[in-house]
Formats: sequence, C-alpha cells, structure tokens
Amino acid sequence: MTSLEAIVAGVKKMWPEQLLKDGVINTRLIWLGLLGVILLLAGGMLDNLGAKTRTEAPAEVGKSILPVNSSYEEALEAKLANILTKVKGAGSVAVNITLENSSTQEHAKNVVKESKIIQEKDTSGGIRTTTETKESEQILIGKENGADRPVIAREIKPIIKGVLVTAEGAYDSTVKANLTKAIEAGLGIPPYKITVLAQRK
Repeated sequence: MTSLEAIVAGVKKMWPEQLLKDGVINTRLIWLGLLGVILLLAGGMLDNLGAKTRTEAPAEVGKSILPVNSSYEEALEAKLANILTKVKGAGSVAVNITLENSSTQEHAKNVVKESKIIQEKDTSGGIRTTTETKESEQILIGKENGADRPVIAREIKPIIKGVLVTAEGAYDSTVKANLTKAIEAGLGIPPYKITVLAQRK
C-alpha cells in the first residue's frame, strides 16, 4: 500500500458518514457547526454594512457645515451671512469679520512630579537634609482618523475686533437696527464693534 493510498484511506475514515456510523459525531453537532458558520458569515456582512454607513455619515455632515480648508474667520462669516439673510427685509448680505488674534489651543499634558528627601550624617554628628524635586511634562497623544494628534484640553477662540455688514435692505433704519441686534446677539459683541451699511443699487 503506497503512501497515497494510505492518505485516501485515512480521509475515508474521517468522512462524516463514517464518523456518524462510529458515533463520534451526531447530527446535532453537525447542525450546530453549520449554524455557527452561517452566523459568522452573516455577522461579517453586517459589520461591512455598518462600516460603510459610518464612513459615509461624517462626510455628509462635513459637507453641510464647512468647506474642509476654511479658516475660523471664514466659517464665522459664512454662518453669520446665512443667518442675516433670513432677517426680514435684509435681502442679500455680505459679511466681513476682523479678528484680534488667531485661536490658540492648550494641549492636555501628563505632568510627573518627583520629590526625594536625602538625609546625610556628617562626621560631627549633625544631620543635613536635602530635598530634590523633579518635574516633567509630556503632551498626551491620541489617535484621530488613524493619525497621532495631540489631545486638546481647550481651545481659546480669537477675540472679534469688528464686524462689517453690507445688506440690500440696510437703507431702512428698522432693518439696519434688526441686523445690528442680530449680530450683537449672535456673536456676543457690543454694538460699537458693528457697522451695517446699505449695498449700492
């Protein structure tokens, strides 16, 4: 008997029909195995569908809020212009915002402080105590979209220096006052920082 024939004979012995006859495997065990394989395949398909919907959803949200490369100033101008065009009688609106400085970010840090007290005896019997203090800071890093980025503890938005708005309906003093109030409330700035002018016809 060649080695090939021995392998074929071994495979025939392991065949489920033979195993069923020998009592090694019963039909319940086969059905449980098939059910397990079906559940694994179904779970994999559901994970793929869930991953597709998760990756598509943020892209849609990003499109509706801001263009990808716009600055804080441009985003604020676009948002304010969108709101002001909804004021009754305003018509088309153009907004220009001047900022005092750029936004700053404070990163979360891991601060480690060590204190060590050393006591030494000198030859005359006196004790000398020395305290050593070491402090080290390390910026915390987190994963964002697969890239390492520092963890932001807080972001300080820039101070608004002034707002200039030109609107079609600003020739009417009531519309002009309403636009000024809307800017005041929307940005939380005093009226002396706001200038509303009528657009050229």
